[in-house]
Amino acid sequence: MCGIAGVVSWDRDLRITRQHLANMSAHIAHRGPDGHDLWLDDSEPQAGFAFRRLAVLDPDPRAMQPMSTPDGRFTLVFNGEIYNFRELRTELSPRDWRSTGDAEVLLHALATWGEGALEKLNGMFAFALWDAHAKSLLLARDRMGQKPLYFTTGRRSMAFASERRALEAWPDWEQEIDKTALADYLRLGCIAAPRTLLTGAHQLLPGHYLKIDRFDNFAQESLVQMRYFDPNALIPNLTTSFRTLIERAVSRQLVSDVPLGVFLSGGVDSSVIALCARKSGAVKTFSIGFDDPRYDESAYAREVAEHLGTEHHEFRVTPGIASDLAALAGVFGDPFADSSALPTHYLARETRKHVTVALSGDGGDELFGGYDRYRAIGIPARLFRPLAPVGRRFARGHPKSRLTRLGRFLASASYPQALRYRSYIQIFSDSQIKLLCREPAPPDGNWARAWSELRRTRGPVEAAVAMDRTHYLPDDLLTKVDRAAMLHALEVRSPFMDHELIQRAAGLSRTELLGGGKKRVLRHAFSGDLPESVFARPKMGFAVPIGDWLRTSWRTMLHDHLFASTSFARQHFNMPVIEHLVAGHESGRADQSQRLYALLMLELSQLPGA
Repeated sequence: MCGIAGVVSWDRDLRITRQHLANMSAHIAHRGPDGHDLWLDDSEPQAGFAFRRLAVLDPDPRAMQPMSTPDGRFTLVFNGEIYNFRELRTELSPRDWRSTGDAEVLLHALATWGEGALEKLNGMFAFALWDAHAKSLLLARDRMGQKPLYFTTGRRSMAFASERRALEAWPDWEQEIDKTALADYLRLGCIAAPRTLLTGAHQLLPGHYLKIDRFDNFAQESLVQMRYFDPNALIPNLTTSFRTLIERAVSRQLVSDVPLGVFLSGGVDSSVIALCARKSGAVKTFSIGFDDPRYDESAYAREVAEHLGTEHHEFRVTPGIASDLAALAGVFGDPFADSSALPTHYLARETRKHVTVALSGDGGDELFGGYDRYRAIGIPARLFRPLAPVGRRFARGHPKSRLTRLGRFLASASYPQALRYRSYIQIFSDSQIKLLCREPAPPDGNWARAWSELRRTRGPVEAAVAMDRTHYLPDDLLTKVDRAAMLHALEVRSPFMDHELIQRAAGLSRTELLGGGKKRVLRHAFSGDLPESVFARPKMGFAVPIGDWLRTSWRTMLHDHLFASTSFARQHFNMPVIEHLVAGHESGRADQSQRLYALLMLELSQLPGA
């Protein structure tokens, strides 16, 4: 797990310097505190890589990157972990190996099999490979998007990095606000790949690679991202049991040369991961708690830890964490409005004092039907359309309130099915965005098209789960975990993202997902090994009481940023709309916490140096 950056320039007048690379590297220093290095090929076209190391496998200096083949033809810079590197090493042998880790194995796999090596990899990764003979660059990202990779193309160069902020140290690209990306952020609280908030920067899509073969004949339209993995592909005759697949994924991801632990909330997903890890030996578990009982799961985590006999560590979060919001906004680069990044950040910071690697239960909901919205989308909307106006009146309360959730469900009954599902997770509706933005916001056509495509072969419940696997999971959940954890140089692995498990889960039917209650598959596989309360208690979610904090300890900060004379809001939004949101929230007339937090994080993401 590390940070990577680099540039290819095909213009003699735009030379890459070691200082350019060092400046890019400085923006991702938090991702790799255990060493850094630069590599520069001064031929035509010019190529340069930067690397920040978090030593997890083979801490020996010989495993340092950027790493080249003995003949100098191929040079690799790589972020992530290849869990099956030992099997690949055997397949690639005999040869003289200089290290015992996964980077050298990946380098030789790519040199031997080219982009075909992607099919053989089991892991989370983002990498760049330079071929000095062919003068080609290969960029690739893991199947589910656990590791980030940003890139930009100018008139004379191409740059890439683990985080968008690092691209800003390279001068050859345009940095204008992408109005479509801004509207997407207001709707869903994150910006979906391949977009970023800036028109000149892009994200490599999960499960895709990008290869540029001829820089002397480069054109923007030649940058076609090629897919090598579809998480929603329906593959027949996959029969391996889920218990076997999960145990295998956890066992595979326990490989480490540094201390390792498990995030534990006491919910189904993290408890299953902790159980499987415990079968391999002693385990350290880590959880987080809050003073507000509506958000506190610490007692449940404690019960599971005692049941499994783990070495358990528990931390608590208070509103004082607001002082870290600017740093959190900076590491995301693009605005990011999922407030669960706050407890993730705090949990990662405290966990890092004990271990370097942590396993998490992320992805279990999206594989096994863990959200209430899956059941809601399966209910025929026509039965409730007459109650939509009533629902809108009750959809303004506390987001944890059952009445609020019922109100949102009823209010959505009059929408087309695609927009109905989006309404369960959206922050601002299209009508609210129209009022908020000074300029007309581009329509959200991608969501409806993606939903329509999935519905061709699936019912509404299966389509909703599949939609989350390709959108919510990589763009929100996995982005949150990577940035918040890597801010503290903590590597987080998610066994539920194992691609063999993803492929098996993609074929689950509505009955298998929701019949007999949520997460029937996990309950059937593991109920005999965990306390009954793990499966019986209501889902709480990994959230924080930002609504109360925005009225109290965060109030001054909110006003200072939103109403500043130079704020992003004043440049792009209708301020009376924001004033109405703030007044309504502070008076208690409506809970606008998610919308105000989204606007606040947008402001913080625009701060110089953020």
